[in-house]
Amino acid sequence: MALWKVVRLGNRILRRVWVCLAGLVAMLNLGPAATAAMSMLVSLVLYAFAFGWKFAVGFILLLFVHELGHFAAAHIVGLRSSPPMFVPFVGAVISLRQAPKNAKMEANIAIGGPATGTLSALVCLVFYLWTDSALMLVLAYTACVLNLFNLIPCAPLDGGKIAAAISPHMWWLGSIAAGALFLYTYNIVILIIFIFSLFRLWQGDAGESERYYHLTFRQRVKVGFWYFGLLAVLGVTTVYLIGLLH
Repeated sequence: MALWKVVRLGNRILRRVWVCLAGLVAMLNLGPAATAAMSMLVSLVLYAFAFGWKFAVGFILLLFVHELGHFAAAHIVGLRSSPPMFVPFVGAVISLRQAPKNAKMEANIAIGGPATGTLSALVCLVFYLWTDSALMLVLAYTACVLNLFNLIPCAPLDGGKIAAAISPHMWWLGSIAAGALFLYTYNIVILIIFIFSLFRLWQGDAGESERYYHLTFRQRVKVGFWYFGLLAVLGVTTVYLIGLLH
């Protein structure tokens, strides 16, 4: 009986590995749009195996909405970008085809993701209050936590790009927060982010022209308004959701 359970577990693991490898091979031979769709499908399958298909669909949609915010913001400021690329158990990313002209432009693009991500959390909360669906409650909480985490002011997170337009000194705070979060969770992804943030601190503004970070006081205040506003909305909503979950 124990041997049969081991065989079944081995078969399940092999199926997951096969799906992942097949998706990666297929993505290498497709165009940008098809690659994005395939990466979404591969992530959906893996998340469904891990958490169930209902949560997997909702989680993929939350990631998609977040990246759609970056995509829209990039086009609004006049930069082209790739469609969202999904990386299972890491998240999703877009890549810019042109570099931002200054820290304000980069911050505007970075704000787009958490802004739409916050909206998605509020929409899930509204649906929960309307339908009393446990799934909507969990997705609302997940969206809040994901976007709060992404607003930590350290590279390569969105918060690091936004903080650069307010004050690069905020990177120190973000690195400390990332380090503390790793010591609390021992998550390998957070460790990679922490190491990356330390490297960015050591690098400083090397390779960037002085004009890149030269913003007016009014520009910095505008970015700060969005940043701390999103933190406030997400923070209050998260506390409210924790109360509902308990």
